[in-house]
Amino acid sequence: MSAPAWKVCRTLLRRSLPLAGAYWAILYLVWAVVIGLIARFGTVEASMWQNMGLQAPRWFTFVFGVTALGAYLPMFVAQGVTRRDALIGSWGFLLPYAVGFAAVTTVGFGVEYLTFDAFGLLGGLTEPYPVGSAGEVAALWLEYGLVNVGYTAAGALCAIAYHVLNPWWATLLLPLTLLPAFVVELAFRTEWTGVAFGRLLGLGDEAHLGTGTLAALAALAVASAVTWALVRRLPIKKITG
Repeated sequence: MSAPAWKVCRTLLRRSLPLAGAYWAILYLVWAVVIGLIARFGTVEASMWQNMGLQAPRWFTFVFGVTALGAYLPMFVAQGVTRRDALIGSWGFLLPYAVGFAAVTTVGFGVEYLTFDAFGLLGGLTEPYPVGSAGEVAALWLEYGLVNVGYTAAGALCAIAYHVLNPWWATLLLPLTLLPAFVVELAFRTEWTGVAFGRLLGLGDEAHLGTGTLAALAALAVASAVTWALVRRLPIKKITG
């Protein structure tokens, strides 16, 4: 990574870390309050983290993709950074962020399991806890990481499309620019969205991890190529004065 690309990456990281920290602190706090209230007034019968901690982080990474390419990339280009370095620096920030979000999501299951075990709540579950081995933890992290990257790619694609295309065209193309997120969800048959699409297409509810990974990587490669093609059309408007 060149010096200008690293500067882009570092700037994005510095400006986003406080927001990400506040987001996760609030999410964990809400989870703890919900668990406490249910345990106090009823019975905890299922993983609350599985219901609360999966969908929201994906859309948060989508927002990061929109922000990085929609707000910051044109600004960096206007300040003299090449389009290529600006895009490399942006992805140098976005990829670790998406994977990091997946790691924090996966850790949430460990925190919840230990909490359930410490307070004797495991016995009240109506079905086995979603994560039961190190292999399942690794598989979940891989799945969540690729799904997050899919949402990030969709956000980046949406943002750059609005910058270089007519707004009406960009709006009409939203089903296509959002496609990376939904393809990756479908590839892993994720909760709600992926399973719903799988049933709609007659593909069933289960997905093989290897097949899902290959499908996700292919979709992300296409999305990255299209994003670069659009970034190359980004007009250079230098900041003067």
